[in-house]
Amino acid sequence: MRSQKALIALLRGLVELLADESERNSAFAERLDSLLSSLPESRRPTAAKRAARDTRTTLPDVHAEWIARGETDFRLWLRDQPIPTIRALIRAQDIDPARRTNKWKDAEKLADFVAEGLRARLSRGSAFISTTGAERRGE
Repeated sequence: MRSQKALIALLRGLVELLADESERNSAFAERLDSLLSSLPESRRPTAAKRAARDTRTTLPDVHAEWIARGETDFRLWLRDQPIPTIRALIRAQDIDPARRTNKWKDAEKLADFVAEGLRARLSRGSAFISTTGAERRGE
C-alpha cells in the first residue's frame, strides 16, 4: 500500500485532471456534475460557520458578574440567560471538559453547574486573578 502522502498527491492530481477536462469538455462537465450531485452535502457546519457563530455571540464576563452580584444573585442571573449562552460559557471557561452537560436541557441545572465550577475555582484561588493593573500592583 502506498504511503498516505503519496495517496493524497495522487488524489489531488486526479481532481486537477478532472477539473481541467471539465473546463475543456462541456459534455464531460455535465456528466461529472450529475455524478457529483448525487452525493449528500455535509450536515456539519464548517469551521468558518462555527467561527462566525461564535463571534456573533458576545459572552458576559462571568468573573465580573460573580464579583458584582455575589453567588446567590449570580445564580439567579445566570438562570435567566438563554441556554446557548450558558453552553457557550461552559465551553469558553472550560468548566466541563468531560462534556457531561451536552444533553442537559434545563437552564437551572446548567446555571448551577457553571456556578459550582466557578465556586470551586474560587476556592482553589486560581480562577479570579483580576485583569486590572491595580490589583496586580497591590493597591
